[in-house]
Amino acid sequence: MFDFLKQYYPVFLEGTAQTILISIIGIVIGILLGLIFVMFRLSKIKALSYIARVYIAIVRGTPAMIQVMLIYYTLSNVLAVPQIQFLGSGLDRVIPGSIALGINSGAYTAEIFRSGIISISKGQTEAGISLGLSERTTMFSIILPQAVRNILPALGNEFISLVKESSVLFYIGVQEVTAQALGVGGTLYNFVPPLIVAAIIYFVLTFVLSQLMQIVERRMGRKYIQSN
Repeated sequence: MFDFLKQYYPVFLEGTAQTILISIIGIVIGILLGLIFVMFRLSKIKALSYIARVYIAIVRGTPAMIQVMLIYYTLSNVLAVPQIQFLGSGLDRVIPGSIALGINSGAYTAEIFRSGIISISKGQTEAGISLGLSERTTMFSIILPQAVRNILPALGNEFISLVKESSVLFYIGVQEVTAQALGVGGTLYNFVPPLIVAAIIYFVLTFVLSQLMQIVERRMGRKYIQSN
């Protein structure tokens, strides 16, 4: 059933590397946007709070596939990205696709950060300010580290979802795992075995990521206990 792997395993390895790359880029962008927009969301400046609410509502209320295609076609007309081939895909497709994933993840990450921040007692903020710290310093030095510890499971779930959602990039020609599986299936006139291989690859990637997140959770938990 899987004899085709003898010939096509390099294709799946290339697709896996592509999936890992765009997932890492998407996660980094998502975390940065999440931090920016959660600060906007909690800001006392109404305009910033409104911008964050609109961004989060639009991203969470529209399909990731539509977002990817809109951002790809928009950036293609604005940015002159060189059509350099990397792991079987042009950078003119990989970069907009990765940005789209990050923008999508940023909205969910912002809400995850917000839930963590509001779970911290207001007394923590008041204590920091009473010690002479600014609101910004209090947020980033006292509140946010505690919030991150509380939201690590939710962040891990978001990162896992992003890895799986990276499959939508095959719609814009990024040769990640799903695209490679469909290509091999078309060559073999049998899509089931290649798609099973793709499913196994996604499972391994998400399983490894979940284990890494559990390690981080345990280490942060030990540091928190020691600090107390």
